[in-house]
Amino acid sequence: MNKGNLKIIVLMIGIFLISLNLIGCKKNEESSGETKIFEIDNTEEIFGKKDDEVVTVKKHYMILNPPKDLIQLKELIEKYSKDHPIEEEMKVIEGKNRIFDMSLYRESEDLPRDWQPDESYMNTDRLEHHKNDLIAYIIWSDAEPQKEFNVYDKNKEGNVIKRMRFIEDQLVE
Repeated sequence: MNKGNLKIIVLMIGIFLISLNLIGCKKNEESSGETKIFEIDNTEEIFGKKDDEVVTVKKHYMILNPPKDLIQLKELIEKYSKDHPIEEEMKVIEGKNRIFDMSLYRESEDLPRDWQPDESYMNTDRLEHHKNDLIAYIIWSDAEPQKEFNVYDKNKEGNVIKRMRFIEDQLVE
């Protein structure tokens, strides 16, 4: 093997190792422990017929690295819902009583951050199959604008360890 071939091999190995390092950095950035909330694409649901007086808007979100403390979880979700108001997005159905329903899920092995619903012939995977990862739920309406927050601490199997329910800032139960 001559010096030219050896330099090319060393250069290729160097490029390969740098690429792996950059990929590793990106992966660490994604799982850095930072708490992040985002809407799960292709999961919004709107229920109600043309003649109905009530329309229900359901939105589904993922929380990466949610706080373990349920009060902190509630405050995080409350801030997010104020910063990203659903009511403003849904002016199309104004004039009807709108019920808003936000479901928030934790990331898990069964529900990864890039999860998408699957309606294929042999494999159906919908959000209702992931109730074990549901860690918060908010509901309110135009008629009853006070938000009801339900937050859960669950084990890996999805069993509820602790639940807290709030009407706005008032702890209930």
